[in-house]
Amino acid sequence: MFRYYSIIGANVVYFFLVIGSIFIYYFHLFLQWMPPHISVEVILSLFITFLLIRTKVRTFIKRADIVFLLPLEWELKPYFIKSLGYSFVIDTIKLLSFISVFLSLFLHTTKINLHILFFIIGIVAYNILMKWTEQWIENYVQSMLHSLMRIFSVYLMCYFLFNNDWIFEFVLMSINFFYLIYFIGKKRNLNWQWLIAEEESALLRNFKFINVFMDVPNLKRSYRHRRLLTMIVKRFIPYSQSRTFVYLYLHLFVRYNDYFYLYLRLTLIGIFVNYAVPTNGWIFNLLILFMTGFQVIPLQHEIKQSVLLYPISKSQKNDSFLKFVLIILYAQFFILSFAMLIHTSTAKIYYLVIGSLFVYVFVYFFVSKRVNISGSAFKE
Repeated sequence: MFRYYSIIGANVVYFFLVIGSIFIYYFHLFLQWMPPHISVEVILSLFITFLLIRTKVRTFIKRADIVFLLPLEWELKPYFIKSLGYSFVIDTIKLLSFISVFLSLFLHTTKINLHILFFIIGIVAYNILMKWTEQWIENYVQSMLHSLMRIFSVYLMCYFLFNNDWIFEFVLMSINFFYLIYFIGKKRNLNWQWLIAEEESALLRNFKFINVFMDVPNLKRSYRHRRLLTMIVKRFIPYSQSRTFVYLYLHLFVRYNDYFYLYLRLTLIGIFVNYAVPTNGWIFNLLILFMTGFQVIPLQHEIKQSVLLYPISKSQKNDSFLKFVLIILYAQFFILSFAMLIHTSTAKIYYLVIGSLFVYVFVYFFVSKRVNISGSAFKE
């Protein structure tokens, strides 16, 4: 994992700087657009809550370990305490980094002092322990109630913290920790299936992020059939030999959750920015198009090697992938443009021309240099 991230850090540091700068700029515009009656403490608490509820407890256990570790479960208590400590440190670093970057944008009068640091650490510890107790939940109703309790507790503690309501913060945190001490204090066996699923999920999330920048061998994909979209693809793509791989790539894109939800998230973010900041939204559209096109490039490696036996030349396969990227980017661009056209006073025809040219140049001058269907690391 360190090798992967060192390669990413060495090669795309400027990419992060540029994307980060543009994001902060538009985030600042979003804050200016935000109605004055909405408390900034509410927004910041929502962001932090969203960041914390996605946490994973890392134990580094693999499926094959159960056979050997199950008889030694009660002797592994120090190991799992260290695992919780590791997860706690990682979440604390992430949260402090987030607050350090965005606090100046949100709360101009608030400074990070020892009191705030103490309570932030307490919130992270509470969140980790609440996540750890999920392994003992027995049914779906209990799971929903537990998740709602965790979300609301973290949100309220963050809100009281940034609103300087120290008494409510202390009381709520005390009640939550007394509940955790009571719940964790009961003698229970570990839920090994939950521990393994949690570890695999955390590892998969890391690999998905790395796969944006380089190929990760044997990365498992989750998928759904999405019959309605599949039917639309069948009607949209003409039945011909030259369109075979365009058809296949669109099917993969629609069915693979990673790529489909990525496309959906970025499109929704773009629609919101175009509606909230219409004057400069067209610049953000170009960024969304770049991020989408850049992150679907690894889809070229998802086709099985046996499919490549289809009698089409390598150049046609590469060209099919470029047409696929062109189709989804043009579709995304016109969806984003529609959100901007709602504000007729700011909609300009040259925005459409610039965006259309950008998509074409991006696909045939940037993506084309990174497409090599026959040279991919194929999946069986």
